[in-house]
Amino acid sequence: MTSNINWTANKMVESSPSRLDFQSISPAIPTQQNNSVINNPLLFQEGPPSSTEKGYIPYYLASNIGKNVRAEFILGSNQYTDRTGKLIEVGINYFVLEDVNSRTHVMCDLYSVKFVTILQI
Repeated sequence: MTSNINWTANKMVESSPSRLDFQSISPAIPTQQNNSVINNPLLFQEGPPSSTEKGYIPYYLASNIGKNVRAEFILGSNQYTDRTGKLIEVGINYFVLEDVNSRTHVMCDLYSVKFVTILQI
């Protein structure tokens, strides 16, 4: 499955990274005359923004690993459920709770979460 979304807000020429014409994608790519752009690594990032950066939900959740949380989910158009447990792992689009009663791990879909309550001790 190929995605034609370019997260750097530049025109996408082709979906194959090995065949991209960087001069036509972004005028900020360094040339012989403009070497000052070489030291800016943000211009060379491809793909979605890193979710491990401040300002993203996985970053916030990862900063609370080890704490007890209650996550509330919406399923479909009118079904709600919640899960409680100790936050033990956070991925890009999921997080894992350890159910303290049954000693099981529950992987939760980040896209269906509406609220996360974190118990501050």
